[in-house]
Amino acid sequence: MAHAMVVVDPQLPQEEQRILKSAPEALHGPEEAVPEPRFGGRTGRDAFFSLWQAPVWTFLPGLMGTFHGPRVRAAGLAAQAALVAALLWRPGPVFTALVLAVLPAAFLVLLALCGEDAAGRLARRRHGHYVQYGDLAQKYRSLLYRTATAVETVLESEVHSQGLLDDVRNAVTLPAQQWEIARTLMELDRLTDEHAGARADDPRVAELLAPQKEVLRLATASVTERIAALEGYAARTRAADEALEQWRTVQRLAANGDAYQELLARTVRDELALAEIGGLTEQARVVEEALRASVAKARRAGLSLVPELKAG
Repeated sequence: MAHAMVVVDPQLPQEEQRILKSAPEALHGPEEAVPEPRFGGRTGRDAFFSLWQAPVWTFLPGLMGTFHGPRVRAAGLAAQAALVAALLWRPGPVFTALVLAVLPAAFLVLLALCGEDAAGRLARRRHGHYVQYGDLAQKYRSLLYRTATAVETVLESEVHSQGLLDDVRNAVTLPAQQWEIARTLMELDRLTDEHAGARADDPRVAELLAPQKEVLRLATASVTERIAALEGYAARTRAADEALEQWRTVQRLAANGDAYQELLARTVRDELALAEIGGLTEQARVVEEALRASVAKARRAGLSLVPELKAG
């Protein structure tokens, strides 16, 4: 069962959840703060690219439709028509003025399109509202995979889709459970790293670490028990799916009861037909034996005439 590489806060709007899950490369790690990039993430390379491309978009604005939607295509074709009309009507000052007006505008538009995209802005703005699997240590990542497997098993089950479970509650409660578990695992991972980096050889430090280590153990055991409860629910859901399939099989077989009775009647008729065919076979055998006897008798009679014919 394939999982998304990120768990997103289910309280976020659905569209934001979709963007964050579909753009894992734009997400940030669990660091405390993600500063806004300077100049909107635009670099000198972006400025050079925009400056190089501006003349292309100025003289051939119809090309914009190749890379964008129908509205941009229509605007580009309109600009292309105006440019051609100016070139044909007044190829001198009017065309030059139009080019000088469009060229910096094309540069600014291209530069505005560079830098941080919508997914990057959303990932920065919603930092702390998602947990990436890759940011967790292996043991906590495995627990998160177990959680995702259990939740997906329930939400993708047949009994859930048929409304035989509390589908509304499942759709709300299970993602919330998964998000809370993900946040707990992220905090456990952070504190475990912090704990592992402390100097345990110092007696005073070791005295402080001992209760913290116990808290980490208790918290890990608690969240593991919570995950096991989700897995138990998923196992019951799988069993319900199997029971539903068995019920459908029984219903399908019961609906075909008349067909089975007809098949049984055909079996009885087959047995009667066997007896009838057997009688015909016996009759054919008797006829065959009689004919063979007649042929043999005729043959013997014919042979007895041979000496008499020779004597005559």
